[in-house]
Amino acid sequence: MTTEAPSGGAARRRLTAAALVLNRFTGFALSMLLLAVASLVVIPAMVHASGADAWGVIAAGQSIGAVAAVVIAFGWGMSGPARIARADEAGRLTEYTEALVAKLIIFVPVGAIAFVAAWLIGGRYPAYAAVGALTAASIGLTANWYFVGMAQPYTMLLVETLPRVAGTVVGIAFMLSGSSALAGLLCQLGGMLAAFTACTLLILRPWDRHRSARPRRRPLSTVLREQRHGLSSSVVSASYAAAPIVIVGLVAPAVLPTYAIIDKVQRQINAALAPYITVLQGWVPRGTAEGIRLRVRRALVVSAAGGAVLALVLLLIAPELLGWLGRGQIQPPYAALVLMVVIIAVNMCESVASKVCLSALDRLDVAARATVTATVVGIVLIVAGVFFWGVLGALTGILAGLVLRIVLELLGMRRRGPAGSGAPNPGRL
Repeated sequence: MTTEAPSGGAARRRLTAAALVLNRFTGFALSMLLLAVASLVVIPAMVHASGADAWGVIAAGQSIGAVAAVVIAFGWGMSGPARIARADEAGRLTEYTEALVAKLIIFVPVGAIAFVAAWLIGGRYPAYAAVGALTAASIGLTANWYFVGMAQPYTMLLVETLPRVAGTVVGIAFMLSGSSALAGLLCQLGGMLAAFTACTLLILRPWDRHRSARPRRRPLSTVLREQRHGLSSSVVSASYAAAPIVIVGLVAPAVLPTYAIIDKVQRQINAALAPYITVLQGWVPRGTAEGIRLRVRRALVVSAAGGAVLALVLLLIAPELLGWLGRGQIQPPYAALVLMVVIIAVNMCESVASKVCLSALDRLDVAARATVTATVVGIVLIVAGVFFWGVLGALTGILAGLVLRIVLELLGMRRRGPAGSGAPNPGRL
């Protein structure tokens, strides 16, 4: 009996831990699934309200806004979950307060730049592009990284996800009732700002004087300097994701609606995969250095296998999905769909390598260098590809850049070296 009890206790603990991970994954998955579905369902509503050309311009504006969102988020999406997971209550409040102040200061000028830049490329629909950019930029204010670090998926669902989904649903109702796509965009913006407000109030609880007095913020310059590696990697990555649709709009505007719908589906499926990334962000960094190295290896292997299965499944459903989203007005070629699903699978693996593994190993400097190098190469290939082969050329250039990036990141994991922050890291895998 005495020899079996520890074994039974260990088994129960493993089952409990597995159930807890599954519960968290389910919670995060529900949030991301709702957001992804809402973002996809709104596409045919926008095409119905203002036409395929207007939708293509909106998507281009949103791509510019996505880059602005990453600047506004300022790297907390990559570094924040691990810091929140390791901090005590006072440290968590300080981290969020510092992020809040930095984001609000950055939001106004960066949002304005995105608005103007999108207006300039908007062609016949400048207001659609500009408001689309501002709506996408507001996502940088999200507090989801805090709830990921706290492992509170259902709190995030309630205060961060549901207001955003509600804004999209209201916008769809307006557009189906005869309003233009601008009404839908403004409703989405309202939902994002409502979510930001609700999250901030819940986390900081300003009515609780004792609790709100705890955070002691460091100088803004110190905070921003500490975030430089996560920011640089995220901004360059987002710029690389946004560049193709802008290039297509300038070089080959006739195929912009076709590329835009592929780009949007790609982004939303990647967003739907975020729960997998967020669970790993909270799981991999915990424990000893040896334990972290083991978890990094497991995360990479499982992600590679999962990416292959995902690509096969998506290839089966993609033709019908994109046909429905385009309301019969937009139908990409099958070769473009094949490239799209491969890009989604490779992007999932790259996200695990950079946002999970390199972050846990305190090597975001590797992610930053790999992203810059791969982006330069990828942009050159995208421009050439769009010029000669249109949509297929753009997708091929994107895939080549992603493959180069993940190869550089995997090589970087195997080299010892101090992280950019100067903190020790677990070393060679």
